[in-house]
Amino acid sequence: MSLDLVEPGSLEKPGPVGRMVRFLLGVLCFYGLYELITVAPYFASDPIGLLPGMSLMILVAFCIFNYIVNIGFSRNWNRYPVAISFVLFGVMALVSYLVAGTPNTPILLWLGCFFTHLGISFVLASALGTPGCEMRTIPQLFSKFTHRESKEHHCPVSIISGIDRWEKRHFTQS
Repeated sequence: MSLDLVEPGSLEKPGPVGRMVRFLLGVLCFYGLYELITVAPYFASDPIGLLPGMSLMILVAFCIFNYIVNIGFSRNWNRYPVAISFVLFGVMALVSYLVAGTPNTPILLWLGCFFTHLGISFVLASALGTPGCEMRTIPQLFSKFTHRESKEHHCPVSIISGIDRWEKRHFTQS
């Protein structure tokens, strides 16, 4: 994973379609959070019955976790964030199993934090019109308060970048 930060103002702000997509992705993240909250009481008693949906949520989280951490913190830590998460999961799952009799609690907490952060970032990116990746929204918001410019990053999710490029091509031509 390469971290490719660009100077402020290098990327175009998303238009109405790009903002709507980001907003809907934020809503989808909050829906995932709602599902986690409603499924949590049943996860310990029937994890196999909940496995397909939970597996998808865990897979999505682990696939993009490095991007979120690296782009959000403007540091290229390569794959270390997800590797450290695996180690912490193992330790926390063991402690949870010894204390509560189930290793599932740390996974639910981590997913809850993950989808909360991602949902907030998408909704803020929609509201602020953050150019590029939604993970730069919090640094962009922070820069508004500190009066220091924040670098931008192309969105690594090709669907969002593709929508922004399509919207720019089709709606900014005169």
